[in-house]
Amino acid sequence: MTPDTSAETHDGFAHAADRTDELASRLEAVERTVTGTDTDVSSLEDVAAIEDRLSTVESTVESLSERLDEVDAATQAVRGYLGGVRTVNEDVERRANAALAKAESLESALVDESEMTFESAAPEQQSGPDAEPPQHRRSRSDGQHSRTRPDGQHSPNHLDDQHSRNHIDDQHTSAESTRGLAARLRDVL
Repeated sequence: MTPDTSAETHDGFAHAADRTDELASRLEAVERTVTGTDTDVSSLEDVAAIEDRLSTVESTVESLSERLDEVDAATQAVRGYLGGVRTVNEDVERRANAALAKAESLESALVDESEMTFESAAPEQQSGPDAEPPQHRRSRSDGQHSRTRPDGQHSPNHLDDQHSRNHIDDQHTSAESTRGLAARLRDVL
């Protein structure tokens, strides 16, 4: 009798098929271990590209985070500087206000004192022993004016001009002094 080779072939194929399935399952287990996922090995190239992109993004984020920290530190430094400037400005403003108040009080005292001096000196000038006699103005033939005193003497014209200029300067100076030191300080500041 001849051995039945068909049964043997069938068992050999079955055994070979079982062995192939076992190897396939083992290969899948190794792939899962290597990739850390259930993805197909053919997609490993895509995963590698994604990992490269992810590492690039992570380094960019880290760089931006460092730059943000530097900007934050610079902002804090600027805020500190501005706080110092505000403090100095407030101190300068307080000093300026104090100086202005002192100048105004001195001006007020000076104006009061000069008014009292002027009021007390005005009656003395008119009735004093050295008071100049009144003068009368008279036109001359050359178109200029001369002053004649009651004693008949003429005062020269240049003295009249000098007297007029002094009177105008006195008016200008008194206008500035009534304007006040404080007002002039405000104009300067």
